[in-house]
Amino acid sequence: MRTTKPISTISYNTSSYLRLKLDELKKAKIISVWHYIEHLPEDDEGGKKEHIHLYIEPSKLIQTDDLVEHFKEFDAEKPDKPRKCLSFRTSKFGDWYMYAVHDKAYLASKGQSRRYFYSFEDFVTSDADELYRAVKEIDLSYLTPLKDIVAAVEGGMTFTEFFSLGRVPLEKVNYYEKAFQLVEYERTYRNGRKTHSPAGVDIDTGEIVKEIEKNLKDTERPSFKSVSAEEIRKINEIFK
Repeated sequence: MRTTKPISTISYNTSSYLRLKLDELKKAKIISVWHYIEHLPEDDEGGKKEHIHLYIEPSKLIQTDDLVEHFKEFDAEKPDKPRKCLSFRTSKFGDWYMYAVHDKAYLASKGQSRRYFYSFEDFVTSDADELYRAVKEIDLSYLTPLKDIVAAVEGGMTFTEFFSLGRVPLEKVNYYEKAFQLVEYERTYRNGRKTHSPAGVDIDTGEIVKEIEKNLKDTERPSFKSVSAEEIRKINEIFK
């Protein structure tokens, strides 16, 4: 893919190697700014390696396939399988950042939840001032009702108590309750998916493979049924 737009990926490099390569690319004026954050493996990732969520803004038109080559890192434990990153995809900073911190309200708007959460201080960046500016410019107004739910859950309220405050439109009770349950859930839930890695990708190395060994155990599921695509659409609509 050739693009000048912001891009992101998941990296399985060591942090020190990744930062070295990113600094080299910035010095060569191939990229203008980069941010990344290290994530622990979630419940449904079978004890797999920690991974890094990486965001890059190019300085010029780049070929992302060529960019991936910069991140191949020799791994002494697996000499035949270098550490590397997955293919880059175009990215919107706001969505990338809100997912990267595992914001509860943002995840609930997508019909998801996570065990681990992160903060601004967890990011590594080429420009802390630019990262701070970009974060401050994220439009979070559409998440206000969901943030009210997060505050209610963190305050120990039940959905019945939250409903009694009169903030839930009667015709939308079902969707509010599902969002409440997602925020309450303290484990990983991806609406029925087993992992965030694309099908056909080895989540240890980022290597493209024909089949992935099915060795991940099913994680505990929430007590409610899987949130359908239509329900996720409705949740997104009513919280805009």
